[in-house]
Amino acid sequence: MRRDAAEYGGRFTSHLVLNEPGRPDLYNQWFDFYFLGMDRFTIWNAEIVTARQAFWDAAHNEASSRAYAALGDADLDREPKLDFEPADVSRTGKVLTYRIVKREPVRYVQFDGRTLSEQIDLLETAIIRDEPPVIYESFKLDWSYAYGIGLRIVQDVEVINQAAIEAAIDRFLAIGETDWVSSEAVPSDHLPLVREQEALASVDYPSAQLGMPVR
Repeated sequence: MRRDAAEYGGRFTSHLVLNEPGRPDLYNQWFDFYFLGMDRFTIWNAEIVTARQAFWDAAHNEASSRAYAALGDADLDREPKLDFEPADVSRTGKVLTYRIVKREPVRYVQFDGRTLSEQIDLLETAIIRDEPPVIYESFKLDWSYAYGIGLRIVQDVEVINQAAIEAAIDRFLAIGETDWVSSEAVPSDHLPLVREQEALASVDYPSAQLGMPVR
C-alpha cells in the first residue's frame, strides 16, 4: 500500500485504475481493493458497489432467474454455445488467430418470439418499474476467498472514488469488522429508474476517452 500511496492514498491498494481521466461517474459504480484490518495482519479483499449498482444487480439477477425458470432443460440446451473457428491460417496450415462463431439467437414461443436475452431485458424493465428491489447499505463477509477475507460493501454514494472507499473502510473498522446491514433502506429517489444498459448508453464514454465532452 505504501508503494501505491501516490495512486490510492495509502490506505488501500488495487489492481484496478481508480482515477481514470475523463471516465464518467456512471462507469465508476464499483471497485475491487485490498486493505488491512485493525490488527494490521488481516487482509480484506473487498468489493464496493454503490446502492445504484446493487439495485441494478438485484433487478438483473431477479429477471434472469425468472427467464431461466420459464425454460426447460431442452430449451436451454438450444442456447448458442461459445465456439471459435480459425480466422487466419498460415501457408503451412497453422492457425494464427480464431474468431467467435456467430449463431442466430434462439427465439422462444414462451417469450412471444423473443430471445432469452430480450426476455431478461423486458423482465428487468418491468421489475424496476413495478417491483423495485429494496437496497440497504451493508457489509457482508465471505470466508471462501483464497486470498484474504472477502468483503462486499454496499454504500449509498453517487460514485466510487478514494473518498468513498476511505469512508467505507472507516465505517467498517468502527463497527468491529463484521457483517452489518443498515436498519433503513436506501431512499427510492437515490435509485435508478432505468436498466443499467440504458443508463450507460446515455453517456458517450468513448468520446470521454478521447477527451471530448460527455453528453
